[in-house]
Amino acid sequence: MEKRAFERLPVNLQARLFYGNMVYSGTVTNLSENGMFISTKMGFAVESVFVIVVRPGENSLMVPIRVRRTVKSKYYFDSDVESGMGVEVFNAPQDYLDYVYKCKSLRSH
Repeated sequence: MEKRAFERLPVNLQARLFYGNMVYSGTVTNLSENGMFISTKMGFAVESVFVIVVRPGENSLMVPIRVRRTVKSKYYFDSDVESGMGVEVFNAPQDYLDYVYKCKSLRSH
């Protein structure tokens, strides 16, 4: 089993995925300093690079990502397996990192 470099924190953030000239929606269900899982019905090719925007409050965070793996649920309804993708965050903006550290500090209290 592969051990993650950073602990994933559970979240529920609505996201907009800007891929080419299209905008898709998804939900970030967990995140860390260098990655996240985005639940979405859209399929993106592994190694695709694009930007997502999340709003964890008043501010919008623009985060560059690279798709590392995709997960497809066999069943559309009543599935414990989320459909979506595991992504790598690269060149993480400081406001994104600040948000992750804030989530970690709130979780540890």
